[in-house]
Amino acid sequence: MPDDEFRIQLRVAKKVYPVFCKRSEEGLYRKAAKAVDDKINQYNSRFPEAKLELEDYLVMTAMHISLENLKIKQQEDTSPVFERIVLLDKELNDYLQSVISINLN
Repeated sequence: MPDDEFRIQLRVAKKVYPVFCKRSEEGLYRKAAKAVDDKINQYNSRFPEAKLELEDYLVMTAMHISLENLKIKQQEDTSPVFERIVLLDKELNDYLQSVISINLN
């Protein structure tokens, strides 16, 4: 185990989990655990009459966080924009070539 890693205790869903993390990432781990706990509590408060099991709340929370993550990745994906720019560049070059060839004749 590298020197910059150490063990912390994270409480999520009323259970303590030992986790090894880098010291520089400890805050992120604690924020992530709190976000999961907060979302579980939010679902529990929103649907108290459903009397769901903790596992159900964990699945709902995992789906919510996964969906947020996918939305962020989709926003950061610049490949469609890059592909469009390449296509427009080709169209512009083709047009300029046709204009130049017309002017030369």
